Amino acid sequence: MAARPIIVAMPKGGSGKTATAIAFARALASAGRRVLLVDLDPQASATAALGVPPGASAAVQLLERVGRLEAVRLSDRLHLVPSPGDGSLDAAFEKARRLRGLTAFREALRRMADGYDHVICDCGPSLGSTTLMALAAGPVLAPVETTRLTVAALPRLAAAIAALRRAGVAASVLAYLPTRHASRQTESREALEALRAVGRTRVLAAVIPQSTAVARSLAEGISLFDARYRSSRAPHAYLAALGEVVSRLEVGHE
Repeated sequence: MAARPIIVAMPKGGSGKTATAIAFARALASAGRRVLLVDLDPQASATAALGVPPGASAAVQLLERVGRLEAVRLSDRLHLVPSPGDGSLDAAFEKARRLRGLTAFREALRRMADGYDHVICDCGPSLGSTTLMALAAGPVLAPVETTRLTVAALPRLAAAIAALRRAGVAASVLAYLPTRHASRQTESREALEALRAVGRTRVLAAVIPQSTAVARSLAEGISLFDARYRSSRAPHAYLAALGEVVSRLEVGHE
């Protein structure tokens, strides 16, 4: 059975999408799961953070049904579909949307997902064709930086999902993950309260703290779970969040 994808999406830059996607992918792979990470960010953030050259034909291969795509092997259990990082990603998705509709990527991903236990898609901050078609491919995990501006962007995500549903495409939010939380800052605490008021039961109990370890691990290409970051609270928070997400996937969601 093909793995059920997790779509990491939030229409606001700096919300922690790439950090979350990579942390989850690495944690699952370390736990013995077979993981496919798909970089759908036109800026190729995950691709760069993992030290992989942009893959110019990756999205095109997925969408044009040229056979099974050979993903980049990062380890025995972690593979990556890189982003081209040159603008061709949006063009490929827009062409597929016009020719085959909003579910074209979902169908392509199902073919690619065979043989994996988990598929994680890291989206860019826009709500163009690439992200919209990703939203139609699986339940959404939305990392939300605990600032007023980021919480204020939630209606844009809700509107995009509602539009997909009106078009007859299944789409939903699995969970909201509070990120970059500065517990000593009033704005951060108030934003977390606002997120919980809006998201209610979909807001995870785990909260990712503001941490230099997260940024350093991405910049240095080193797993956040490496021993050098042991003193940080972020790795433990991500593991707790991952446990909640996996549990929600197992029991299903509305």
